[in-house]
Amino acid sequence: MVVYLVLLSCHRVSTQQNKLFVPDEFSSLEEAVKNAASGDIIIVRPGRYSVSSQGIRITQKKLMILSALGAKETILTGTGDSPMISFDKECQAVLDGFTLTVSESDPNRSFPLQGGGIYCAPYSSPTIVNNFIVNFKAQFGGGIYCAFSSSPKILKNTIADNQASVCGGGICSFHASPTILKNRLIRNTAHFGGGIVCDADSSLIQNNIIVENKALHSGGGCSCLDSSAVLINNTLSRNSALFGGGILGSSGEFQSANNILWNNQDDFCLINFKMVSRPRFSNIMDADYLGINGNISQDPLFIDPNRGDYRLKPQSPCRHAGDTQKMYNNPDGSRNTIGAQGGPDALTF
Repeated sequence: MVVYLVLLSCHRVSTQQNKLFVPDEFSSLEEAVKNAASGDIIIVRPGRYSVSSQGIRITQKKLMILSALGAKETILTGTGDSPMISFDKECQAVLDGFTLTVSESDPNRSFPLQGGGIYCAPYSSPTIVNNFIVNFKAQFGGGIYCAFSSSPKILKNTIADNQASVCGGGICSFHASPTILKNRLIRNTAHFGGGIVCDADSSLIQNNIIVENKALHSGGGCSCLDSSAVLINNTLSRNSALFGGGILGSSGEFQSANNILWNNQDDFCLINFKMVSRPRFSNIMDADYLGINGNISQDPLFIDPNRGDYRLKPQSPCRHAGDTQKMYNNPDGSRNTIGAQGGPDALTF
């Protein structure tokens, strides 16, 4: 009995969650991370915090990093020389509620190979939620880079004004399987895949607003290269590229359904595609697939796209015009509404 009680006591101590506060106990998030153990919770008070040129490396498998009052009040500023946040192999940490950005400095400075804002290492599976990720640069993945066999959850973030010299201005997924859900990707740029690039991956891209992104070559909003990505209930508008201003699909077996592609330059481009990659139940302005697989081509009637309001007016032809299968139904059980405002995980504005 004595041995059992001792073992039980040790187990309780080992699983206890400690709370570490910034700046109350630690002056910086970097210092708090270095002193945290797996399972701890770091809470960051409102304020502006500088991050060193080496960035913050998170090695603990389980760690929660939370802002006390959200991204608008809690700002991390880095130099842009390295990824601001790096999640190590097998890391399952949570990053919730920060603005991540770079200081104004030498425009000719070097920038990271992979992941200007966030780098997800192979086999990592962090949760990145409720953040603003803005003004980063990298060769691959200006905002976020998902390395091979990583499976991060990228949820409810605003990823804006990032640049990649090669591909994935907002997000680059390489042989990975991220869940990209309910984000806003805005004004990101790259050579390939201004908003998102999916390279030989199996991403789930669902209920996102993907607008005003630019690729110098192809895939302004999203580029799927030899990919089995699934794009469901997204709104893509005002994206541009030479080929596939909205979505580019090249080889692979990626699938798309219930998406709005409107006023892109151009909307949808498939190269060396398989039949499974034809869009389904989508509203596509260039009408290339009009009448095929339930696709339509009618003004979606956004409320005010000039001010970034991509909600649908009550009379929108996209309402209840998506895939008829029950698995795609709206939260109230009605037939799927095309675009980010529809489906079981409908984006609420």
